[in-house]
Amino acid sequence: MKRLLFTVSIVALALVATGCGSTDRSVDPPPNALATVGGEPVTVEQVRALIPDSPLPAVVVAGGYAGPWPEALELAIRDELLVREAARRGLRGSTRAEQIAKLITQEQRGAAGLAAESITDGEALAWYQEHRSLFGNVAQAEVAWGEFADPAQARTALERAADTDQTTFQGLVREGGAKDSGTATIDNHGEGADPMISRAAFAVGAAGGVGLSADPQNNRWWVVRVERISFKQMNWDAVLAYKVKSAMATYRQEEHLRRLADSLRKKWPVEVYETRLADIAATEEPPK
Repeated sequence: MKRLLFTVSIVALALVATGCGSTDRSVDPPPNALATVGGEPVTVEQVRALIPDSPLPAVVVAGGYAGPWPEALELAIRDELLVREAARRGLRGSTRAEQIAKLITQEQRGAAGLAAESITDGEALAWYQEHRSLFGNVAQAEVAWGEFADPAQARTALERAADTDQTTFQGLVREGGAKDSGTATIDNHGEGADPMISRAAFAVGAAGGVGLSADPQNNRWWVVRVERISFKQMNWDAVLAYKVKSAMATYRQEEHLRRLADSLRKKWPVEVYETRLADIAATEEPPK
């Protein structure tokens, strides 16, 4: 079974600033490799195995979730670093996953504040208010959008539209080749716009944020800017507290592992072949 990536959620928050050792130098990468860790290749097949099966690609968020291939590559690199560190510490397992699990358990036991039980209600409530969009329950969202028939145009519009206002956004998507554009008000059920627009808006979850929602089977891509978004008032009870503490613990654990993996890059240097990665991410298929 594939290990699922967290899409537009907790892992996206934790991995947003990983500092990969990327390169655009004139280097011939090993065949079928997207990166190397300590000189050993991380292959297309390894990365693809970490991408969850889904009828639709996850929403790409400007400044956040970068898409399935970059996120899966980062996770594959992290696994390579962690399994090497597990071996260095003498942690054995019948599989790589078991070795990594033992290392993670060791790390969690040695670090404070990584378990949900150690998080207070006050900490959880403050984190919930800061990360409201992770928990859904949207009341209403006002959005501007552009629909594209060309994925490259849509991705360019996404990059250019970050940190713009609504008027500038609408001008950019029209100039960028959108076949249609407009504004909409979406209710808590996602009604009021095309479902793919609502999907992007709910994934972005923050005023001023921009996302790309894709339906490649039907050659349709939407770039969506959230103008305003509000959430339902939820009662802080034991059920919600448990849900938030669990999510907060997962985020802290992922952030701890990210920092550990970053420190391990000094032992085992990482090199990412950005051109090959970009080619795969652009086509959403590995090279032939």
